[in-house]
Parts: sequence; structure tokens; C-alpha cells
Amino acid sequence: MMKIRFQEEDFNAEKELSLFSKKNFKSGSIMVFLGKVKPSSDGKTIESIDIEYYKKMAFTQTKKIITKLKKKCFFDDYLLLHRFGNLFPGENIVLLLVASKHRKDSYFFIETVVDWLKIKITFWKKENFKNKSHWVEQTQEDMKKIKNS
Repeated sequence: MMKIRFQEEDFNAEKELSLFSKKNFKSGSIMVFLGKVKPSSDGKTIESIDIEYYKKMAFTQTKKIITKLKKKCFFDDYLLLHRFGNLFPGENIVLLLVASKHRKDSYFFIETVVDWLKIKITFWKKENFKNKSHWVEQTQEDMKKIKNS
């Protein structure tokens, strides 16, 4: 089973968690992050979002942060699913599962990878509203979070 999957089709978060949990039955902690398409942004209704990515670079960057994390926290296993394409409010975007002996390592893993997904991994998100669209830009707050990771 691939630990990093970028895909256009939706995924079943409950099924993925069940399989992951069974595989990692000896871990003391399994944590889940499920990111979904928001219904609004800055008070405006989102009709859909477009997610694009550069496949080779996204895999390289993701593997790089996982390698860094192996030196900063202890985890037994992980699974990252990230969708691309045209998505609608309420749909799944990202599923991140991590198994570790202790919850603190799982918390750290989840937070770090999600921050990197927002800033360093080559995904671009365009929010589509009724009469206009715009590309989502990185915030200064997000940039500060990954400086130390």
C-alpha cells in the first residue's frame, strides 16, 4: 500500500481509517486529519475549488518532510491522501493518518504535515465564486509555522 497518494477520485475516510487501524493495531495512538472543502471564504459562498499540483515535485517534497519528521518524532506508520481537480463544498480534500506509540508524536506529525501541505508542497488552490475566482495565497502566519519544521 502506498503511503502517499495524490488522486482525483474521492476516498472513503472511514474505510481508510479502519484498514490503517487494523494494520497498526500495536500502536498506542492513531490520529486522523480530514480536510474538506469549505462552504465559504471571507463571507463569500464558494461554488467549487480547483486544486492543481506538480506530481513529481509534490512527491519529492512530501517525502522530504516525512524524512525530516523521522528525526523529530517517533511514528510507526502514516498515510496521506490528497485530492486534486474540481471539488465542491463538503467534499474531502485530504486525509492524513498517523500511528505512533504516544499521542504527542501523532499531534506533532499531523500539525507539521498539514502546515507543509499549505505552504511547501506544490499544490495550488483556486476558489471559485459566483462571479469570480482567485488563487489562495500563503499567509504570513502559515509561513511562520513552517520556519521551524
